[in-house]
Amino acid sequence: MAEPFPLVRHEVRSRTRRRQRLTSPDTRLHLRTSTVDSGVVLISVDGEVDLANRHALAEALASAAADPELRLVVCDLTRVGFLACSGVSVLVEAGADVHARGALLRVVATETAVLRVLDATEQREPLGLRPNLTAALSGFVAPPERPDTAPTLAHLRTALDAAVAQANDLAELCGRLAERVAAVDAGRLVDDRGEHWKPADALADMVEDLRVLQNHLVTGALLAAPAVEDLGHLRDAEPPS
Repeated sequence: MAEPFPLVRHEVRSRTRRRQRLTSPDTRLHLRTSTVDSGVVLISVDGEVDLANRHALAEALASAAADPELRLVVCDLTRVGFLACSGVSVLVEAGADVHARGALLRVVATETAVLRVLDATEQREPLGLRPNLTAALSGFVAPPERPDTAPTLAHLRTALDAAVAQANDLAELCGRLAERVAAVDAGRLVDDRGEHWKPADALADMVEDLRVLQNHLVTGALLAAPAVEDLGHLRDAEPPS
């Protein structure tokens, strides 16, 4: 400028924009597949990936790889708290399949537990690990074909959908920061602002501010979600011939 369901359910929004949401029978794992741009697929994973539910992730990746116009698959693991070696093997196998089709697989991960597994299996580089969605999508999400004209509804929906995903990610980050700041021992802090500064009060204010920001971001994402849904049902009128 990324719900509990039966095992597989497709929701076709348009020819160029679709979503597929999956829930494994193991309720610890939720998947959402979105077509970000032509040939660019985003799979968002929420929960834990292990031997019991790896097949759900494998199915989502296989479905994405079946796109004849595929250029990039991004697997977003930022909401994954646990990734077993069996889950890593699914990603490795999917990466080989995607590469065989002349496309790329990139993984986004920030959780320490997930990064440790990728380090232990030496898969950071082979899986194209990126620190965030922006970096993962870089070079693959094409700009509007006519930048001098107003953006189409499809472009607006894509941008808003990405903004909602980023708002949720930032909200989660604020929550984690608030927890870490709340756990800081103010009595052990050193600062050069003078005796008038009260570390405990300052930390308490910071925690409160982070919580308020988190709530605003979550609320904003919730308010924007219906607009994303509605835009998915609209089409730009064809220009008169």
